Amino acid sequence: MRKRKTRHPGVFQVGPTTYELRVQQRIPRTDKVRSVRRVVEARGVRQAALLHAELREELQHATTTGTEAMPARPTLGDYAKLWLERRVARGVKPSTLATALYTLEQGILPIFGHRYVDEIRKPDIEDWLTWASSSRSKKGKKRTASTINSWLRLLRTVLRDAVSDLELEHDPTLRVKCLTALPTRVTDDRPNSLTVEDLRSCLAAAKKEPPEVNAMLVVAFFSGMRFGELTALQWNDVQEDLGVILVRRSQYRGKVTTPKTGKTRSVALHAFVAAALHDHRRHLVAQGRPVMGTALVFPNESGGFHYPTFVRKALKRVLGAAGIAKHLSPHGMRRTFNNLMRRAQVDRAVLHATIGHSSDAMTEHYSHVDAAEKLAAVDQLIKIVVPEHVPGQL
Repeated sequence: MRKRKTRHPGVFQVGPTTYELRVQQRIPRTDKVRSVRRVVEARGVRQAALLHAELREELQHATTTGTEAMPARPTLGDYAKLWLERRVARGVKPSTLATALYTLEQGILPIFGHRYVDEIRKPDIEDWLTWASSSRSKKGKKRTASTINSWLRLLRTVLRDAVSDLELEHDPTLRVKCLTALPTRVTDDRPNSLTVEDLRSCLAAAKKEPPEVNAMLVVAFFSGMRFGELTALQWNDVQEDLGVILVRRSQYRGKVTTPKTGKTRSVALHAFVAAALHDHRRHLVAQGRPVMGTALVFPNESGGFHYPTFVRKALKRVLGAAGIAKHLSPHGMRRTFNNLMRRAQVDRAVLHATIGHSSDAMTEHYSHVDAAEKLAAVDQLIKIVVPEHVPGQL
């Protein structure tokens, strides 16, 4: 379903029960206009309009209380609190907010929280980097340069916003260089992805798992969905008549948001993937679980969202059964899809439209990729990985 306007300003319908709310408001302190966009589930347009009014009130409250709470000469701790409130009001993704909050609490505010923002200088930032380099995590491990560099990026963002908001004369992070960091998460030795042979063995082992696990892995490996998108799928997103799965939402620890790029996209529903979903659906029906409309495709035992540990444990079991001695995270399934599609020489515009990457955005902007092209691309990959699969057979 394409996004369409409703009779209520700022309320757009993007799905049968999914609405996008938009609110604009002027910030008194800076006289700038900020736009907030939030995706919500509602029973109808009237309820969506009420949620829109609540969002406007919430934004107004955040703006008013934030401005009043700000001292004339704020410390970085004071400003960071306001900075976070603004991000919440703008509808920042919960995962992004959680990361920023953790970084502030663990790496930035212990040193700078009590310091006045206008007195922080470049030497202070350099001294902080030295402290961070020798600091250790709660588990006693020394923090990597990559972690510290991510702290520096957030500190730079906060301080640059403070320079603009508080009309300060200088940015203390200017010309402060990041630490030299070696890649630690993904290397040639630890690619966090599978080869064609690995994936073939993994899929064979997954068939011995419960239908839910098998279906979840098959969908993930042949769609490139992010974990949050995969676990937020509803049965009305699976549109077999059109041969697509609509990716309209994501979730982080139970909080539903838009996909990472903020846009709805579709991925091909190949017959091989549909067969795994059919088995999973029959299993849910046998358990008396809902399999229609807004019911989750992959619910946990209580009907809610799965946590990443569910997939991590499943991957560990499957890889062990397949005799694959590799590390593979849930995001590694997306990397596998991306790498194998690229090696299959799938058109880049088709690949970007399928996995929802924001890079090469202009290519996607000036080209429309239809469902048939996406299905043909996935069919290329399945013919390589699962050559015994008969086309059209469920």
